[in-house]
Amino acid sequence: MRAVMVREPKHVELVELPDEDPKFGEVVLRVESCSVCGSDLEGLHGWHPKMTFPRVMGHEVASVVEAVGEGVASVRVGDRVAGTGRKACGSCPPCRQGRPTECQHPGQPGFTAHGAYAERMTVVAERLTPIPKGMSFDEAAVAQPVGIANHAVADRAVIEEGDTVLVQGCGPIGLSAMLLARLRGAHVISTDIVDYRCRRARELGADVALNSHKEDVMGPVLDLTDGRGVDKVIECVGADQDETLPQAVEAVKAGGLVTVVGSFKDNRAIIPVIDFKFSEKAIIGSQGMGDGYLPVFDLMSSGQLEVEPLITHRMTLEEAPRALQLMDDKAEEVMKVVLNPQKT
Repeated sequence: MRAVMVREPKHVELVELPDEDPKFGEVVLRVESCSVCGSDLEGLHGWHPKMTFPRVMGHEVASVVEAVGEGVASVRVGDRVAGTGRKACGSCPPCRQGRPTECQHPGQPGFTAHGAYAERMTVVAERLTPIPKGMSFDEAAVAQPVGIANHAVADRAVIEEGDTVLVQGCGPIGLSAMLLARLRGAHVISTDIVDYRCRRARELGADVALNSHKEDVMGPVLDLTDGRGVDKVIECVGADQDETLPQAVEAVKAGGLVTVVGSFKDNRAIIPVIDFKFSEKAIIGSQGMGDGYLPVFDLMSSGQLEVEPLITHRMTLEEAPRALQLMDDKAEEVMKVVLNPQKT
């Protein structure tokens, strides 16, 4: 099968890998769509803390079940599913004895095990969610980053009607957080440092979208909140923590909440700790999808949430290096690239 391998940081190539037969508890997924994630870029550069090499990346995936091993009852051949499952290591005692479902060192596809930049992937059949009828594979793949935003908005920040929220970052997760906060009745100020992303936020419904490198942020924040500051901040940038986190703490009101979604390559952050302490502000983290795909699929299926506007490019596996470069350079007004491995 064809796959895109990152041999070492910044070294990407199209390779042929052997097909695998499913063992007990495993399934073979025919990958139909896999969207390119910001964490893939971190992996490409060797910055992601979980990335190992050589690696087939990809974890925002929608597939068809192509083969089912013994002991699998949760899915059947032909099912349309979203998610990566997990990958058995193949070398621990349970794996050597033919029991991959009991693997002692399971891998995370796309990071510590081969992922979905490939025509197929063989994984333990768990955490695979049926794709609703009428939903495209591309939409189901993009539902994964939307699910990350939903966990931040609904479960961690607990956005409520009437809240004023600052969403830092107008990438796919930041735009999703903006859309989801608006659905819950919040007023949203979006920021980014790329003009076209700010424009996209305004087009999709942000009350205000500002380029934080060119425009004053605190002025509009204070104007819109009668000088109090926003109720909550959702940080969806990562990487620039010495810029975004101080701004988040400054922008949030006394007793307000900052929720950090972005991923960082360095384990450090600077915040205005005096303001943070005396104003009793709070910072919490948000990781992963929480309740998984179902809440997002429900919003998408009901027509309340459209993810198609997040997709700007569709490419083949052969074009994966260009897809990564586009995302890295933020060229061609790229937002979300979806790879379609079954196309050439």
